[in-house]
Amino acid sequence: SMTMLSFYAFPPNGGIPDPESTADQLKRLWRPFRALGRIYVANEGVNAQMAVPTNVLSHFLQCCSLSPEQGGELSQVLGTYMENGMNIDPIAVDMEEFRSNPAFSNMHIRVRSQIVADGFETPLDWQSAGYDMPPLEWHRKLKEARESEEQGNDGDDSNSPPLPIVLDCRNNYETQVGKFELAEPLNTDNFRESWDVLKERLKDVPKDAPIMTYCTGGIRCVKVSAYLTQQLEFTNVSRLAGGVVAYDRTLNEQAPAEEPMFKGVNYVFDGRMGRRITDDQLGTCYTCGGKTHLVTNCNNSNCHRRMVQCEYCDDS
Repeated sequence: SMTMLSFYAFPPNGGIPDPESTADQLKRLWRPFRALGRIYVANEGVNAQMAVPTNVLSHFLQCCSLSPEQGGELSQVLGTYMENGMNIDPIAVDMEEFRSNPAFSNMHIRVRSQIVADGFETPLDWQSAGYDMPPLEWHRKLKEARESEEQGNDGDDSNSPPLPIVLDCRNNYETQVGKFELAEPLNTDNFRESWDVLKERLKDVPKDAPIMTYCTGGIRCVKVSAYLTQQLEFTNVSRLAGGVVAYDRTLNEQAPAEEPMFKGVNYVFDGRMGRRITDDQLGTCYTCGGKTHLVTNCNNSNCHRRMVQCEYCDDS
């Protein structure tokens, strides 16, 4: 079987001085595991979505996390700099299923100017990006906010704590098929559009207002939260540690009786195109207008953009 995982790292003190050399190092160390995936390396860090054979997973994890004293070759790149460790899907994919619908077909390690393109001319301090809120605390906060809203608290009552502003920092095709209750989507087509949207949405919001941000695996919210705290000077910013991926895993493992506050599908950036968290179908098919939970790539060879489309229209 194959185990799906993702991780990112923003090493401090200048990041990665030689991304080309680091990319070559990752290829050399990871190819023996027959791992597949899409990995970006830049001065600012590493961003990876991968599929690793389950029978060598423990050795792969060791390779990525050993300290220098233990002979770890990646300790200056990954190791303790992997924020929240690795997001590991607890349900391995059967090999026959993986071959019929591969999440990745090869291992591509590419050097980029940034591991998440943000459009900033001068990078922010990714080590100062608000409070990294653990998934179960996030779940509790959202439940409390929902209950408060149901009781008629609109956040303006001075006797009640203000309701948090929950911002979905993913792109519109992602939020259309799944999101947290109470969340406001930014409705962006790409991540670089986020800054103007955030500035406009929060222009009249008090600087101490509670703001909660989330994305798929956590990396985009590092940048969003850094922007909110350093550029817009908000003082009460938190982000979901490990993103929706970690929330889904943590809730299933540690609080399986709890109703998920995330509804629908968590879009993921591999061949699966999404992991279903609840049976809710939030999306509206671009072609026929029917309800769906699916995101596809447009079949038009001149387009290929991601779009919400049901299986019937995708096949037609």
